[in-house]
Amino acid sequence: MRILLPPSEAKRPDPPRARAGHDGASGHDGASGHDGASGQLGAARSVVLSALVEFAAAPGAAQALRLPARSAAADLAGNQAVRTAARMPAIERYTGTVYEGLDVRTLTAAGRRRADASVLIFSGLWGVARADEPLPSYRLPAAASLPGLGVLASFWRPFLDEALPSLLGDGDGDGGLIVDLRSTDYSAMWRPRGALRERVVSVRVLSSRPGAGPAVISYPSKLGKGKLARALVARRARISKRAHLVDAWLGSGGADGWLRADGSVDLLI
Repeated sequence: MRILLPPSEAKRPDPPRARAGHDGASGHDGASGHDGASGQLGAARSVVLSALVEFAAAPGAAQALRLPARSAAADLAGNQAVRTAARMPAIERYTGTVYEGLDVRTLTAAGRRRADASVLIFSGLWGVARADEPLPSYRLPAAASLPGLGVLASFWRPFLDEALPSLLGDGDGDGGLIVDLRSTDYSAMWRPRGALRERVVSVRVLSSRPGAGPAVISYPSKLGKGKLARALVARRARISKRAHLVDAWLGSGGADGWLRADGSVDLLI
């Protein structure tokens, strides 16, 4: 099983005396014990990183990078320092609503190992990162544009088309499910093809509405996706069928769930 997550713009700050990175281009300092995504995407990451560091000091950068006015100055300074900034595992670095639902720091040791092995996080700067890959703080949404590169979601597509098949291989060799919990901007970075398309399960988390049918509502949908990811990595039983996603959801307190004719899954929070 693999779980595809979006990043979040909110990041956990570095703790005191945090270890600084040594190779910003790769986003990897060996702490996770493998090359992960960085080994296959290093050249593209270096291009984006260099463009970001240079552009972050230019007039108009905040608007092009879609940075909110309240934090633009700090975000630009962080982007300029990203090469040497301290790092922490990606799954701990992100702190938005999806990661609030996942609540990785309260997982059991076994659950954390499953999260590290199964979660891939899409990113405007790094392309895609494994859960345990050490990342610095930064702010660069996939919808942002960089000079010479254009919109990052489009820039990353050919690189991810090449890298994702091996990163999505299943450790047990049986072509397990790929649970796609990405948001729209990050879904645009990579679309499955061929045999991978059969393994990918798109998930919607719906909220009940009085007097109307269930619908996607931003905050509860994001929170629910994080809770589903948590339920999947916490579950000891193998996740090999779409119905198992519904079982995990109901077992974690979800209200309902069903399979759709197109192979996707709808869950009711």
